[in-house]
Amino acid sequence: MSTLLDFIAFLPRSCRKQPSRKNPSDPRILVIRRNRMGDMIYTLPLLHALRRHYPQAHLTVACDPAGAAIAQACAAVNEVIVLKRSWLPWLALLKNAARLQDFDWVIAAKGGFDRRLAVLTRLTNAAIRVGFVPRTDRPSDYYTDLVALPENPFDEHQIETLLRLLQPLGVLTVNTYAVNLSLAVPESSRQFAESHLTQFGFTPIFLINISSTVKLKFREEDFVALITQILASTDFIVGLVAAPADQPRAVELAAQMASGRVLALATPGPLDLAALLQKAVCLFTPEGGAAHLAAAVGTPAVVLWSEGPFKKWHSRGTNHVFVHAEEKEKTVPLERVWQALQPLLPQKK
Repeated sequence: MSTLLDFIAFLPRSCRKQPSRKNPSDPRILVIRRNRMGDMIYTLPLLHALRRHYPQAHLTVACDPAGAAIAQACAAVNEVIVLKRSWLPWLALLKNAARLQDFDWVIAAKGGFDRRLAVLTRLTNAAIRVGFVPRTDRPSDYYTDLVALPENPFDEHQIETLLRLLQPLGVLTVNTYAVNLSLAVPESSRQFAESHLTQFGFTPIFLINISSTVKLKFREEDFVALITQILASTDFIVGLVAAPADQPRAVELAAQMASGRVLALATPGPLDLAALLQKAVCLFTPEGGAAHLAAAVGTPAVVLWSEGPFKKWHSRGTNHVFVHAEEKEKTVPLERVWQALQPLLPQKK
């Protein structure tokens, strides 16, 4: 396997413009982070830690399209490379590898071993290549510096797991660096939020996200009942947000409420949603990307947790409250959600 990888890695190496260095004072660092928006949000602490420790570094993120906007909004990052896709995976791998040749250090940022990511990391030909492997008691065909996973990966949050990848670079050990999820919301997104909310003056807005990446244990009628209670108990405007595929459903739900205080807000991109979250008094949302984005911008949230490894993937907002589905519970009772919301809902004047 190692000989074959060495041969394949020779093909993209011809695109290299400058030699890879092992111990530079101003390293060219590449962090490869695949997958969705939430994955990129929880890579932000790693990126901020690198910038703090290596202020002169050129820090690049290579990612899938879903994570690009978040990476671009991270002040620690100099450059973002959006990875290309192809109907032929190996062709895409070689094309992407050709664009990732001018780096001294490469970090494969994923909370476990992924062979496709490992191969891409090897094909960068960087002098230092850091990643997790299933076993660290034998050499790796992909990485120069191996990092051990926690004994039980589901008992450690994704943030701390990713921070382990900095140990070979001398940056830190786990739990010695304050978690930094900050991102810079661009002016265009702030203007987007302002244009939608100025019609309501200074009326506070409460956001409800109706989309979920897991089987949601909160029914349509529960959303209707929740919105009705918010309208009756507060002076808030209720804004409904959703993933692109669910935005027509948000429009239908807003129309069903037949209230001038309920509106569907279509967000073209994640940073537009971030700008709305910065204006909101609170977010109610199922687990997933919206909760992670709220954590990044500091918005209070009540998060409905239906399933999945909670310790590993829960949103890390210091002002987030979680309502868990109990074992074998098909739906989460509205009363439990309403109780969790009470500290965030001042009584209507």
